Amino acid sequence: MIIEYVLVGAVLLLSIINAIISRNKPTITELIVGLLLGALYLAFRYVAILKPYMWIYEVVMIAYSLFIALTLIPKKITKNLTEYDYFELDKAYNDSKDEREKLRERYLSTINLIDEGVIFYENGFKDVFLSDKANELFSGSPSRTLNDHALSVDSLDRSDYLKAIERVSKREATYEIKYRVTTKKKTFWVQERGNFINVGNKKSIIAVIRPLDLQVFKETSYFDIDSLYVEDQMYPILSNLMNMHKPLHFVYFELSNIPEINKKYGRQVGSLMMNDFIKFLKTNYAKNISRMFRITGIRFVMILDDEDSYEDFHKALVSNGSTIYNIKIQIAGIKDIIKPNFGVVNLTGSKYVASQDLMKIAGKTLDEAIESTRRNFSIFGE
Repeated sequence: MIIEYVLVGAVLLLSIINAIISRNKPTITELIVGLLLGALYLAFRYVAILKPYMWIYEVVMIAYSLFIALTLIPKKITKNLTEYDYFELDKAYNDSKDEREKLRERYLSTINLIDEGVIFYENGFKDVFLSDKANELFSGSPSRTLNDHALSVDSLDRSDYLKAIERVSKREATYEIKYRVTTKKKTFWVQERGNFINVGNKKSIIAVIRPLDLQVFKETSYFDIDSLYVEDQMYPILSNLMNMHKPLHFVYFELSNIPEINKKYGRQVGSLMMNDFIKFLKTNYAKNISRMFRITGIRFVMILDDEDSYEDFHKALVSNGSTIYNIKIQIAGIKDIIKPNFGVVNLTGSKYVASQDLMKIAGKTLDEAIESTRRNFSIFGE
């Protein structure tokens, strides 16, 4: 008798719960069937003719209880979707798809507008994809493996190139490297700058690449030394500064070992190393482009009219083992040190000196620095 009560109670309870959780026609029907089965129990319990067949009723009740329980489980963890719900989901999916396509088209259009080529390193840096402009510099398919892509890098620079890519991580997120590209037609220098990206634990790099060889790519005029004013442009600027009667520091310097570097590695390497050294001076001391001038191939002028900048420069100038004399410049697999000599003339602003006369004094001071066996600089009047 206890089993019968349990079965009847279970059927009624499950039917009611099912109807509450999912309010639709099938579950209402199940609730009505459960109530009828509960009422039928009274007939089997108290009608003498039906009592011997109570076991049939119990089997039916057990089967129906299992059916209700099984239909109840998915309805507790999922939501019944109507045709309208599916329509809304499909509309949201299409809108998202259209938005992604717009972003993709904008991205590709932006890439085509910039002057540099773009390189994508995907799949943990194993695969490489090149934009159209990047692929103009290399031979082969725009989509390739890193190993295949590295074959386009000159054999002398390939090891340093691959190490630069492998080192990129969250900790060292950016890199810059210069290397030679060798194709069937020519060999030329390029500069590559990249940034690390990590989305969903999938490591990738996006990099821009530009050629450095002006003889091969005439439109590539970007060197820091190419942006400098020449001597004729210096004199009007210098006169204006001296007319302001402010302290002025005239630095005439020569990158004395560039001819040796040209002879050892080639003129292109010498130009790249000069460019990096000028970039160092501009970044640290003469941030104003109108304060740097190229006088001859390896001689330059830097005018410092800011006392803080000159103080920093003077400390580097007189310090033994100073960074300014030991800048190791690496161009792919080539490493060397630029050896500068400096001639400095300090003006207090109280006396006017003709620009050409100042240039002559600075030239003699620079010659003293070059001839000196003790130090690489000379300051006029000291």
